[in-house]
Amino acid sequence: MQGTIASPDQPGQGRRSRPETTDGRELGGLVRVLSAAGLMGTLGPIASVAYSQGVAAPLLSALRAAIGAAILGALVLSRRQPAVSLRRLPRRQRMVLGLAVLVNGVQNLALFLAFGAMAVGLVMLLYYAYPAIVAGLSAALGRERLTAVRAMALLCAAAGIALVLGGQLGPETNATAAGVALAGAAATCHAIYLVAIRGGFDDVPAVQATSLVLAGGVLISGSAAILMVGGGVVGAWLGSPVAWLAIACAGTFGALPKVWIIGGVRRIGSTAAAVAMLIEPLVAVGVAAAVLGQRLTAIELVGGGAILIAVVLAQIPGRGPRRPLIAESV
Repeated sequence: MQGTIASPDQPGQGRRSRPETTDGRELGGLVRVLSAAGLMGTLGPIASVAYSQGVAAPLLSALRAAIGAAILGALVLSRRQPAVSLRRLPRRQRMVLGLAVLVNGVQNLALFLAFGAMAVGLVMLLYYAYPAIVAGLSAALGRERLTAVRAMALLCAAAGIALVLGGQLGPETNATAAGVALAGAAATCHAIYLVAIRGGFDDVPAVQATSLVLAGGVLISGSAAILMVGGGVVGAWLGSPVAWLAIACAGTFGALPKVWIIGGVRRIGSTAAAVAMLIEPLVAVGVAAAVLGQRLTAIELVGGGAILIAVVLAQIPGRGPRRPLIAESV
């Protein structure tokens, strides 16, 4: 089956171009998502370094988004990346793009607040339920079919996440109502984001869309940092080279891969991408083992295997009618 590629500089219109095979498109999309999730999996260890230098969590989130938005915005403004006039976009696409900007910013803030209300391991267990929410929303909207194989992939992924992260929970770990609500809100917002970026504003190139999403994150996380930390945002970390190195890594490795997330979701669909993104905690655990000397347990290895199996199962076709292919330069 073949599709055509629409021109990104003609909102609402599809300029016919070279054909591209579906298999190649889907493989490329999966590679993008896996690569992005792998790089974003380094955020945990990087954030730990920044926190140890006195950088507050909401401030790190704002600085990370600011660096990413500045880099991508510069590429768009210099015309090194394609862009469209937002005013010329159909009203629906502008609204969905605005929704994506909002829920991405709220997701980051909710996750930060959840970390302060409950054990991090428990927060992440709840947060990584977002693939199931994505599958439910996509099925309800008629965009993707929830097949038996897809359901099996979700169950396998859930079991894998429980095995990988369950070891971080001790007998003293207690759930709090606020923590559960915030973690659930973060998962829901991330799920809405992944559903929105598939077919929601396809005329907006991935780099331009990501720069806008990150800019929204700067406003939301930056405002939260000022309100919650106040004068504490300025501290000894300003003179720490280690802190600035961690911030720079977070703003590149942790922010720029979001471009690949948008491009990948547009190619393989929201649910398949959401499941593939679950390799993020695997990378985080692996990096912690390599950098911090933590040993991987047999249970964590089994959980990692279950997640990889889920990623493969989620790629088995089960979606509805395909949308026109969108040209992306990244």
